[in-house]
Amino acid sequence: MDKEVIQADHCECEEEHNEKSNIVSFMTEDGEKVDLELIETVVVKGKKYILLAPVGNEDDAYVYKVVTNADGKDELIAIEDDKELSLVMKEYEKTFA
Repeated sequence: MDKEVIQADHCECEEEHNEKSNIVSFMTEDGEKVDLELIETVVVKGKKYILLAPVGNEDDAYVYKVVTNADGKDELIAIEDDKELSLVMKEYEKTFA
């Protein structure tokens, strides 16, 4: 999952929201439904990133860059660049730690 583009189902960011628990449901390119908890949104150098974790397990968080595709819909892209990931995590720790 961490190397696939994940596109969700509803709203501007294409996420299906459960307001009480911040659970978002995504469909992978393989058609598998994945439920993750939205931990936080971070903006670094004008780019938006979100931190997601399996429900009830924040220790296994994933960081995705939010990008707009050619259809104007937001998609989440796994970060593969270690420097980019480090910048996002430093901003998260500075802001929310």
